[in-house]
Amino acid sequence: MLASARALLAGPLTRRASPFGHVVCRGITARVPTQEDDIHEDFKPKFKAEAEPRSAPSATDQIKQDITEHDVFLYMKGVPEAPQCGFSNMACRILDAYGVKFGSRNVLADPAIRDAIKEYSQWPTIPQVYIKGDFVGGSDILMGMHQSGELTEALEGVEKA
Repeated sequence: MLASARALLAGPLTRRASPFGHVVCRGITARVPTQEDDIHEDFKPKFKAEAEPRSAPSATDQIKQDITEHDVFLYMKGVPEAPQCGFSNMACRILDAYGVKFGSRNVLADPAIRDAIKEYSQWPTIPQVYIKGDFVGGSDILMGMHQSGELTEALEGVEKA
């Protein structure tokens, strides 16, 4: 490698624009082409049109869809196979003990859902359990229902896993 090229590559990577439409990077000056230049079409700069934004469902719409499409739904930290907090783990294990099929959503993966679910249920903590579209509570409520036998009654007619 030439000594001058080595010196250029070893120098700091700084870019600055010159007043004449040039870009200077590591001591090398290059003119930036514009749309008005007489350049072959293949070499002209391409400008992409902005894509139209897709309308994603709002967090509240997603919550409503989740709890209507599943008899039992759990908003939790992590996923059922790998809960990321002890309370979410307890809720999963209780539901597993009853052998019911349940849907879940990891609130750590979507901050909008995490905030919206607390507002939707007016309950400040995660996990949150919904059975047949109704908010039941967190893992402590689920455990209390299990111990009193109420959970068996609440899960009657729910699809088994």
